[in-house]
Amino acid sequence: MIKLELEISEVEYETLLDLLPQMGEQLRQSGNPVGMLLSNGMSSGMARRVLSTLSQEQKDKLAADLINGNSQKLIDKTEELARQNGVGLKIASLEATAQ
Repeated sequence: MIKLELEISEVEYETLLDLLPQMGEQLRQSGNPVGMLLSNGMSSGMARRVLSTLSQEQKDKLAADLINGNSQKLIDKTEELARQNGVGLKIASLEATAQ
């Protein structure tokens, strides 16, 4: 087995706003408070205001929750990209943590 670590140094958090409506249930299940708000019908305008008030730590946690909620999609896309570049591989897991 090979372990590969990827460290993300910058995220454009505003672009996450477009994904929030589809991710509400995943965020709610992870216990993220934004997920609770989305489950109650928070508008995208309200989401923008909430995002602007979050600390960097909270934004990082939100991004990690979104990554984890979509881990299988990310695994599938990464495996597909590797195959397209002549590398066959199977990813066992993908998990993000906010540091």
